[in-house]
Amino acid sequence: MAWASKLPGAIDGLVAVLGASPGLSGVKVLDGPSTSQQTMKEVLTVGWTGQDDETDAESTLVTEGLGGSPDREQFTIRCAAAVLRGTDDLPGARRRAYELLTEAGAAIAANRTLRGAVMRAMVGSHSLAQDLTQQGAQVTVIFEVSCDAYTGA
Repeated sequence: MAWASKLPGAIDGLVAVLGASPGLSGVKVLDGPSTSQQTMKEVLTVGWTGQDDETDAESTLVTEGLGGSPDREQFTIRCAAAVLRGTDDLPGARRRAYELLTEAGAAIAANRTLRGAVMRAMVGSHSLAQDLTQQGAQVTVIFEVSCDAYTGA
């Protein structure tokens, strides 16, 4: 079996799982950054957090078993749930951002393999950033999706 990282397929699977989730209906799910000039009120980004000083995904490989093939791959995909309000309702924006995180976590829990891309995926850590902008309250919950897979075609 040829060696190949499962990370790209996991990102594709995560985008598909989140995009198909009924609990995220009406929320824009983006695969990485967007060049759109449209102001989005509620968005989930996969493999991109909007932070200049962060990597979007990280992988660690270890040998599995005595044969050394396939390798075990454990990686983290960084994502963001962002909400922009047209008012200064920071508590409401924060609650909604965490509702998006909850729905994303539920979608991942319902499809832990990300449509067969990995053995197991789950929401790991998350952090909160909030601000009052000229467009209103803006809250971003950056969260990590931790995955476990074997390398291979």
